[in-house]
Amino acid sequence: MKAKLLLPLLCSLLWVSQASAATRYISDDVYAFLHAGPSNKYRIIGSINAGEKVEFLNRNADTKYMQIKDAEGRTGWIDGRFLQSEESFRSRLPVLEKELTDTQQQLATVDERHSQDVADKVNLIERQQQELTTLKAKLDELSSSHDTLSSENERLTSLMDTKEHQMRLDWLVHGGIVAGIGALVGFVLPAIPLRRRKRQDRWMN
Repeated sequence: MKAKLLLPLLCSLLWVSQASAATRYISDDVYAFLHAGPSNKYRIIGSINAGEKVEFLNRNADTKYMQIKDAEGRTGWIDGRFLQSEESFRSRLPVLEKELTDTQQQLATVDERHSQDVADKVNLIERQQQELTTLKAKLDELSSSHDTLSSENERLTSLMDTKEHQMRLDWLVHGGIVAGIGALVGFVLPAIPLRRRKRQDRWMN
């Protein structure tokens, strides 16, 4: 019973392995002829381009020739040395070209973003440079105004000192004059009544 169950299972596994190995590729470096039988003694019925994808059908153990079916539906035999299981460069070329195009587009996008970033940074630096120039001009203007105000302050301070010194001299002079007048009055006033009394005495006599 078990043997009956294993036999179909083994057959199915064998069929799956053959189906998975059915796809082959013509070597990229050859231009192979398709023969009617499993050797080069059979007539040539066509040719297969290098790198072309074919379907593997059978193999001759004696001549190492393999029976294949090409994309046009032709069935024939080809030297087994011209077949390979890896995908050929010719069949991979469209995919590689697409990948190359995608990569170039991505690089172009990256370059564009990089160029835009550089342009933005350059504009930012230029704006900052302009702002710095403006601030420097304002600083120079404030510095000039400060120097002008300092000179004017020094002039006013010197003028105030001169005025204060003049006022002190005026006070001193005025004080001296007042003191002189007071002294003079102090000397003159006591003498005036005596003269009047002498005159009155004369009139009475």
